[in-house]
Amino acid sequence: MKRLTLLSLAAVAALATEPVTIQKITIEAEAPKTDAKSVSSDDMVKFSRQSDLGEMLSQTLPEITHVRNSAIGNDIILRGFRKDNLNITIDDAKVCGACPNRMDPPSMHISSGQIQTVEVQEGPFDVTQFGSLGGKINVVTKDPEKGVHGEVSTTLGSFDYRKLSTTIEGGNDAVQALVGFSRETSGQYKDGDSQTLAEQTDTLTTTGSTQRYATAYKDMDAYDRNNYWAKIVGNIGDNQKLTLNYFGDRADDIMFPRYPMDALVDDTDMFKAKYQLFNLGSFSEEIKIEGYHSKVTHLMGTDYRASATSPATTMWAPAEATIKGAKIENSFTLAGIHTTFGLDASKRNWIATKGPETNSTRNYMLPDVDTENLAFYATASKTISNIDISGGFRYDDTTINPNKSLQDNASNSATYFSSLSDKNYNNISANLMLKYNISSMTNLFIGAGQSIRVPDAKELYVVNTNAAGTLITNSATSGGNQNLNESINREIDLGFENTTGNFHLKTTLFYSDLKDYIYAYDSTWANIDAKIYGGDISADYLLNNEWRIESGVAYQKGVKKNPGQIGDTDKDLAEIPPFKGRLALVMDDSVNYLMAEVIAADNQTIDSDNNEKEIAGYGILNLKYGYDFRNGFSLMTGINNFFNRTYAVNNSYIGNQLIGFNGTDPLVLNEPGRNFYATVSYKF
Repeated sequence: MKRLTLLSLAAVAALATEPVTIQKITIEAEAPKTDAKSVSSDDMVKFSRQSDLGEMLSQTLPEITHVRNSAIGNDIILRGFRKDNLNITIDDAKVCGACPNRMDPPSMHISSGQIQTVEVQEGPFDVTQFGSLGGKINVVTKDPEKGVHGEVSTTLGSFDYRKLSTTIEGGNDAVQALVGFSRETSGQYKDGDSQTLAEQTDTLTTTGSTQRYATAYKDMDAYDRNNYWAKIVGNIGDNQKLTLNYFGDRADDIMFPRYPMDALVDDTDMFKAKYQLFNLGSFSEEIKIEGYHSKVTHLMGTDYRASATSPATTMWAPAEATIKGAKIENSFTLAGIHTTFGLDASKRNWIATKGPETNSTRNYMLPDVDTENLAFYATASKTISNIDISGGFRYDDTTINPNKSLQDNASNSATYFSSLSDKNYNNISANLMLKYNISSMTNLFIGAGQSIRVPDAKELYVVNTNAAGTLITNSATSGGNQNLNESINREIDLGFENTTGNFHLKTTLFYSDLKDYIYAYDSTWANIDAKIYGGDISADYLLNNEWRIESGVAYQKGVKKNPGQIGDTDKDLAEIPPFKGRLALVMDDSVNYLMAEVIAADNQTIDSDNNEKEIAGYGILNLKYGYDFRNGFSLMTGINNFFNRTYAVNNSYIGNQLIGFNGTDPLVLNEPGRNFYATVSYKF
């Protein structure tokens, strides 16, 4: 029975070298008896070629869909929430993308080789982080172990995919350390019609000829990427622990065929320190002090496009995003109530410019904006008989300050910068959750919460530019809207879970009432009132000790409450994923692992006022096989999209500048066609 419960509560997706646990945390997980969706991956070999976090999660949980940006760097939509409406963290520390066009979402700045667990928490039920409007995704990195251990793996795949990864770790009772490195390159994938990324750009009839790839670069690689990571854990006496982390990502020459530019450079550095003290007395079971700093340097350019006939006609757009944060938290249990109090502070800076490669002075797209947040939060949980009760509270004070003193070579820049205004937001988030344990195998749960998300620097201050990089500040589509209010999500979640014999069922329904939802339209943003509702069901059946069936479906619907607020008539929200499901047959005897899975989705509902393009439903078959030689070596192979279907999973990137008639006829990138991969790894 224990094996069934574990297997049915989660999906395990392993990347190229080692299994990774996908842990879906539903609202009742805040109670003392955690029911997070998780599974031990020590004796399992379930894996995928994907090194991209968004794609990995999209193929694992039906309620997640990825937004296809390129071969890597794919964004995440959870229950219809995306971009800044989701918090994506690494060990509870933030990394922010630098590209105003969302080429490098936070999910890109994570190396698959360092991941131990991915925690997916749905809804507005996290108060420990700033801005968790619709959910939180936290990547937990691997801790080093004692002794000396290591792993080397290599992956080969279709479309000239190559990856080499190595990790070594060791230590004693006092200190453990881990270092890792991976190098990954890939050619352009082909869709089911055998079209490369560059060829898909050519098929868009509204694409200007100068935005297509130059003949010399039609067959360029899709990307080149190196990752570095390290972690040191020191145990200081019996009740102290210090953890130091570093992660570096160096990605070059990344193709982004949907955008007017590609990423020439995308560099990330992230440092984090965590200090813990345990068992200090009745009012302190643990004190945790954390600090982090991350920086992303992003250079966009038209170097590979037909327009780049000389340095003067080659556009460059460097951008930089940094964030630093600190947190102190104290936890204790009194009268059976487990309580946590915390102080949280962060400062984010974002700046981006644009202009011809030959220009020494560039126009500002983002005017060196600081976003500072200071917050207090508290959580409490208690079990009374067969009822688990938990709740949380957070107060945020946020200021956003653009640099009004900037100067550039645009004739109207002085007028623009003098019009910038500081913003200040003061907000309260809160939630309450109950789980009624009918029996050890059956429970009901309900949660209600409110969460807040303030506008980001792009939504407030971004400036559109013309083809020459000159600021456009005197038009209705100049970009940012300085009058934006914060978005408020008031949500209720209901759920049921039951295990009967070899069958496990879990279902969750949710309703999100969105006030002043920050909505992109016509190259700017506005506050609207909306709602998103839906749910998901997972059902799994253990056939015997080796064979099982896994299944899950998810549906969400987004609706504008008052069409016409922004001159629109269509009541549908943009970028809401369609009904989606997954069905898999799995065999695992601890030596062999075999899986056949079908992933399918319905047609996508569109916001016709926002120029979304219709995409058809799809169904694909993936096959995977793994073998553990029991001598340190293992082999992992797979075929994705076995029947070579031509399909797409998302139809727009509302709020971004795209090729194709200024975004009114955006290119929908198809997913990869049939592709093969194989990984050989050795552990010691």
